[in-house]
Amino acid sequence: MALTCRVQYLNDIDPFAYTTNFPEPPRPPVHTFSCSLPLINQIAAVHRLLRAPHRLDDTALQLYKEGDYGSYLDLDASINEQQEEFENFQANRKNSIVLRTQLSVRVHTIIEKLMSSEGRELRRALFSLKQIFQEDKDLVHEFVQNDGLACLIKVGSDADQNYQNYILRALGQVMLYVDGMNGVMEHSPTVQWLYTLVASKFRLVVKTALKLLLVFVEYVETNSVLLVKAIQSVDSTQGNALWSNVMRLMKEYDAADTELLIYATSLINKTLNGLPDQDTYYDQVDALEEQGFENIIRRYMSKQGTDLDLLRQFQIYEAVLQHEDGEQKGAPLKQLDETIRKTLRHRKCLTTTLNPIERRKSRRHSTGTSPLHLTLNLSRAVDLDPDSQTDEYHNVPDDLSVTPALR
Repeated sequence: MALTCRVQYLNDIDPFAYTTNFPEPPRPPVHTFSCSLPLINQIAAVHRLLRAPHRLDDTALQLYKEGDYGSYLDLDASINEQQEEFENFQANRKNSIVLRTQLSVRVHTIIEKLMSSEGRELRRALFSLKQIFQEDKDLVHEFVQNDGLACLIKVGSDADQNYQNYILRALGQVMLYVDGMNGVMEHSPTVQWLYTLVASKFRLVVKTALKLLLVFVEYVETNSVLLVKAIQSVDSTQGNALWSNVMRLMKEYDAADTELLIYATSLINKTLNGLPDQDTYYDQVDALEEQGFENIIRRYMSKQGTDLDLLRQFQIYEAVLQHEDGEQKGAPLKQLDETIRKTLRHRKCLTTTLNPIERRKSRRHSTGTSPLHLTLNLSRAVDLDPDSQTDEYHNVPDDLSVTPALR
């Protein structure tokens, strides 16, 4: 049994250099494959027919269907052994099998380029990285599996803000995909680096870092614990209080940036919302309170003209804190969304042997000075999510390989 179809190649030997994502030649030749022999025994004939510029040992085969790149084929298997990949392949005579560079080879080329380049060459490479990941989601999986994230962090730690912005753009593209997000979840230094960037002097760096941290904690609740561990690692190493980078941003009254404040308070709320037990919750809250978070909230809630979205985030923080302390005064919990109420119902107290009176509560529980008692005139509904519908991290196809929070 044989399969006769068009064959082409994509000159992606240098991932940073190829200018088109369309296979060549535009008028492809036809090749007949044996369906019973392993493809590794047939790829040399395809390479020879196409006169492809690749090293034969570095090549792979990928399906090109309906104008889109599909699955990479297993070279050690025959076509018969991977029939699912060829479903409807012959329905369109323009479909082809494309010879291109193996994923692992391209990833090693990318990492070597980033680690060895400097100046203008490094800037160009970092600028191109997002587009490279965008054009091949399979490359993202290979990248995170081959210490690509560690490479980005190493380059970014020593770079100026322009280079960091390019790296953050690329990292955002990585996090769009399930494989990429899983890689970030398994690589704590990436989360730690994002947290350190919150202390950057450059607004765009801070904004993008906060947005990516929000994307991270929104993906799955357990990521809140991972973020808390990353914050503990960074702040303890530097001898700072927990959340010090975020609190430093919140205290910049003279140069307050409302958008950054909304991102920062949203990150606090969403992280606290994902914590599974009261002790971990209170560890974070007490650290925030010791650094004056109550006074910050009071200042903004009593100030005329404060953005309603920011006020809403403060309301959420106060309402949840009062609920955990066993108080029901102030803004009722029914004003909060179902996700928050569900978390409150299921958050566990590790000190289960204590009665309700003796169990742990917040440091300011007994003061009765909650800023929530201040009168607010929220005349319109406000969106709990600071990211607008036009956010670039949300405009992605409904695809199983894309992280749900970003669809």
